[in-house]
Amino acid sequence: MEDNYFLSLYKEQDRTNIIVYRSVKYQKIPVGISRCKSCRNIHEAAATKAGWISVGIAIGLELILFKIDLLWGFIGIFPALLIIFGGTDYLQKKFVEDQGISPKVDGAKQNEAVQHLVMSGWSFTMPTA
Repeated sequence: MEDNYFLSLYKEQDRTNIIVYRSVKYQKIPVGISRCKSCRNIHEAAATKAGWISVGIAIGLELILFKIDLLWGFIGIFPALLIIFGGTDYLQKKFVEDQGISPKVDGAKQNEAVQHLVMSGWSFTMPTA
């Protein structure tokens, strides 16, 4: 079970749309996608490596900007945060694909059981009112 990747699927049960009130009731099920221990290790190593690289680049950028000017350093905090969060996701996906395996979400969407559930009305996105 610890090697599985869990993906949540949602199905709308009831929707209420009145002029002043909106409500949606839905079911949520976690679907466990089995994967081997080596694939799990590749995903975890890629996540760790991508996180360290992104944080290192963001810190380097901040040091350069603070060296230029204090105001530029404070303005550079926002791009640094974008580098940390966006860069981590991008690099993690790249590292995993370089190993010849699918990223977690893409691999889960290709699973036969998940495709069957999606065809029967389940969705990857949570319904909103």
